[in-house]
Amino acid sequence: MEEDNLEDEELIRGIAPYVLGVLKGSKFFGRLDDLFCPADPAQIAARCDHSFGHSTEILRQLGFDPADIAEIVGVLRANGACCDCEVLSNVAEESRLKAKYWKSKAAELLAHENRDLEPSAGV
Repeated sequence: MEEDNLEDEELIRGIAPYVLGVLKGSKFFGRLDDLFCPADPAQIAARCDHSFGHSTEILRQLGFDPADIAEIVGVLRANGACCDCEVLSNVAEESRLKAKYWKSKAAELLAHENRDLEPSAGV
């Protein structure tokens, strides 16, 4: 059993650059980003349910069969994704969702720094 896992890990490492290239070329990451962080603010963003459900559906729409999807999810997992939103945060080179997250973190930090600089009322 452990030998099978090692073989699977070798397979995933071996195919990862090609799989990621195919995903990028097929606009997979952009389609996933459109669901979670729509460019049109009037559209409702999908919520992550801590699965690869949205990714799997997009891959089906792109014509991948179940065996391909299983290998793709293996590559996504090996590159730090545990669910759909982490595909955009940890695997995609760029995404609006990742930019939105870091923009909010920067705003929080700035707000915190500004609070620290304000004179206290009791001084």
